[in-house]
Amino acid sequence: MDLLHHMTEYYKGERLGAICYTVGGIVFLLLAFSIWKVAEPGTITRGMLVPVAIVGLLGAGAGPLLLRSNNQRLEQFPKEISVDAAAFLAKEATRMNGVHKTWLPLKIAWTVLLIAGACLAFMGGTPIWKGVGLGLMLIGTVGHTVDGIASERSRIYLEQLTITGR
Repeated sequence: MDLLHHMTEYYKGERLGAICYTVGGIVFLLLAFSIWKVAEPGTITRGMLVPVAIVGLLGAGAGPLLLRSNNQRLEQFPKEISVDAAAFLAKEATRMNGVHKTWLPLKIAWTVLLIAGACLAFMGGTPIWKGVGLGLMLIGTVGHTVDGIASERSRIYLEQLTITGR
């Protein structure tokens, strides 16, 4: 397989992820709105309101931005490859190495949120804090899931860039 194919496959996957973030964010915002309208104050469900709204805002906000940047890359990068494949490869490999280095700190952050959420969910005292704990666990779980898929996709792409550059 050639460089153009690997690049296209990677960014198509990123584009699909961006669409999923957007749709998921909208779903979480609708869920947050429902919690706000239906759940009684002081309940465990109401405690989940802020974490659910945060996930919704992040997904609905970041998704369209990621979609735009991935579409631009899918349009621009083939032109760069056709002009100077070696220069593109060097630039993209450097960029992807940077992307790859961000996964460990993110996984640590998601794990900290999971642990903090579990502590609050089990020892939070009031229902609202237990709800916040469940919401933090939700954020950590969603973060691990999304970044687990994205980090594997970037690992494969980086590996292909390295093989192609030899």
